[in-house]
Amino acid sequence: MLSGDDRVLRVAAYCRVSTDKEDQRNSLAAQQAFFQTYIQSHADWELVGVFADEGMSGTSVRQRPQFVEMIHKAMNGEIDLILTKEVSRFARNTVDTLQITRQLKACGVGVFFLNDNIDTRDNDGEFRLTIMASVAQEESRKISERTRWGQLQAMRRGVVFGNNSIYGYTLCGGKLIKEPEEAAVIKLIYHKFLIERKGTHTIARELTADGILPPSRSQGAWSSTMILRVLRNEKYCGDLLQKKYRTTDHLTHRKVLNDGKEEQFLLKDHHESIVSRQEFEAVQDELTRRAKMQSQKTRHSSRYWYSGKVRCGCCGKSFAVKRTRRANGSEYVRFVCRGYLDGTDTCNMRAVHGPVIVAVARHVLSQLSLNGQGMIDCLMEELKALRKTEDNGLRELTRIKRELEQQINRKDRALEAWMDGVINREDMTRLVSRCEKEMARLHDRAEKLERDRASAQQDEQRFQEIRALLEQELEGGDAVLDELIRRITVNQDDFLVEVAEFPVRFRVKAVGEGTGKNYHIKIQECTPILEREMT
Repeated sequence: MLSGDDRVLRVAAYCRVSTDKEDQRNSLAAQQAFFQTYIQSHADWELVGVFADEGMSGTSVRQRPQFVEMIHKAMNGEIDLILTKEVSRFARNTVDTLQITRQLKACGVGVFFLNDNIDTRDNDGEFRLTIMASVAQEESRKISERTRWGQLQAMRRGVVFGNNSIYGYTLCGGKLIKEPEEAAVIKLIYHKFLIERKGTHTIARELTADGILPPSRSQGAWSSTMILRVLRNEKYCGDLLQKKYRTTDHLTHRKVLNDGKEEQFLLKDHHESIVSRQEFEAVQDELTRRAKMQSQKTRHSSRYWYSGKVRCGCCGKSFAVKRTRRANGSEYVRFVCRGYLDGTDTCNMRAVHGPVIVAVARHVLSQLSLNGQGMIDCLMEELKALRKTEDNGLRELTRIKRELEQQINRKDRALEAWMDGVINREDMTRLVSRCEKEMARLHDRAEKLERDRASAQQDEQRFQEIRALLEQELEGGDAVLDELIRRITVNQDDFLVEVAEFPVRFRVKAVGEGTGKNYHIKIQECTPILEREMT
């Protein structure tokens, strides 16, 4: 029941809709018109304004700018009474509803909920409001559950949720449409990783050097993490994994990685792919293999450093390895072109003795002056510097987090002091603005430090990987051959050797001479050829 004295009441109204769809906008306009007419129909009321938030959730006050402005005006003595249709339009969080109405009442400002017929100025107003606010919060929870259920059904049908931030695709009406320019970059990344056998750090550096913009335009440069996301994203082979994240609370809307606590949906061949499924699966296998190398675990026992790397210069097919057990127990290994083995007589490329292939590869690496122990010593120095940078960054991040907490506390104290009438609005605004500027500066600094630490950690992982490879090579292993030899093309008279990360190829002539214990391999010629000379 409305009550008051003979003075004119300064009255404001608040209305809200939770989506920005057209029918909701019409509803909002109708609410605004209703309140204007309703307030103007009372002779002893003066219209201060109708405050309206569009497309905002009622579970959080902070996300509703018009609501915040109205409360500030009321606390500042510019409003005597606030009208709203029902408790659920005012707030769906019981704590917020009670705290705000109590603060308003302490300032002599009442809130009247028309549909619920609750006036906080009445003696039983807060009691009735507590009940209705609890009902509104429970209704919010039920709505959240119904909405989530509806989304789950849509996900099962293949509707894509989220914002339009999937690199390589445009999200339109719940469907993924391929974006040609970005799709070409994704194909390039897969080619560099799978065919050229380059690492994620190298790929990121090359894309940035070529002026290709990353998914996050604000960062300006590609990172190893971005490349990994592209390589691991199932969407690029046409699949869709729904529910990668889950909402922990309907009031805060906080999202976390779905760790299996909620059901996920994998839809195969959901949309047009950018890379083939075979490419995607091969990349996942290669990522697993490299991860095992980084952690210095055992490699796949069935794979040799030359697997898939020896090709025929005549027909282009790969060479197969043939092993023959001799009478004395030794093994004779030779490489034979698959085009020759298939019996179609399309290729007459010579077979190559296995040790010749190994000798050619090792000779090429020796021409690169790879000083294994010297490189390990240099890597250790780099690692020390990286770890020092990491430690300094961690200390700086800890300090920044403390400063951020202090600024947040200062801002909260300024707002509380203003609400308690200790300081005026101008002083509060000045203090809050100063805190927000300092918080923004600290956030920027913290983000840069996080990026620097992530980059240092990636570099350290890469250094550890190279160190492990070099140590294995010094012990006589094939790790460096696997990492650096990209391809060996067998011609009738020579071999063409391609080395990863180097813009040069080597034309090598080699023959095996002698028999038995006197057998040895002689490198007759090794000529470097720049890639531009090959074209």
